Amino acid sequence: MERDGKMGVQLDGSIGVGVSRLEVIGGPSGRRRRTKAERARIAAESMMPGVTVADTARKHGTTRWQI
Repeated sequence: MERDGKMGVQLDGSIGVGVSRLEVIGGPSGRRRRTKAERARIAAESMMPGVTVADTARKHGTTRWQI
């Protein structure tokens, strides 16, 4: 029995403790629609003193690369 060291997942396909159900929730396209004003506000918020881009991204449900 091989085990994945990161998550403790069994890779041999045996039945045991694990995920019995996976639920995926998504909208029509899975993408958020933001107005230009919302995007500008989020970008400005990330540039405030003492604020990190990563924290701002997390707060708004996006990645730092998108800000």
